[in-house]
Amino acid sequence: PEIFAQLEENITGFTNQLALQCLVTDQDEKEYPFHIANNDGASSSILDLKLHRDIWPEIDYVESIVLKSKTLPTLLREREMDYRRYDALIMDTQGSELLILQGASSLLHNFRYIKTEVPDFEAYSGCCTLVDITTFLEIRGFRELSRNKFAEREDGGSYYDVVFEKLSTRHA
Repeated sequence: PEIFAQLEENITGFTNQLALQCLVTDQDEKEYPFHIANNDGASSSILDLKLHRDIWPEIDYVESIVLKSKTLPTLLREREMDYRRYDALIMDTQGSELLILQGASSLLHNFRYIKTEVPDFEAYSGCCTLVDITTFLEIRGFRELSRNKFAEREDGGSYYDVVFEKLSTRHA
């Protein structure tokens, strides 16, 4: 709640920005423990830390709260938001990105771009990896457009920001 209040304050001057506070997964009304990290919440997740500690050993969870989830279609419908107005979906949800995509399968064809932060190793227990995301999106007509590595494990494995583009929208 404190981080969300800061987000709302940060976007006050941006007229086309809207902050929504919700745990988004592949299911509606499922309860999850949401672990809050000591880095101003940046590494907070519904998943336990695992190899994430190899890159950022100073990060730990300081508390947990229970949250109920919604799928992206449910959240947008409840907020009366027309998802067709948006051409990009951007995610950084600390390992649960594939759950969000699975819950939003019915909407994905409307997006031209999907950007996500994703590791190619098990940063969080049971988290999705780059292979998982790529496979899921390729089946749905997306291809990788760009990949930017921003962190690396000494024993192998990296974190990336990856942009996928819907194939049918590519211009010659």
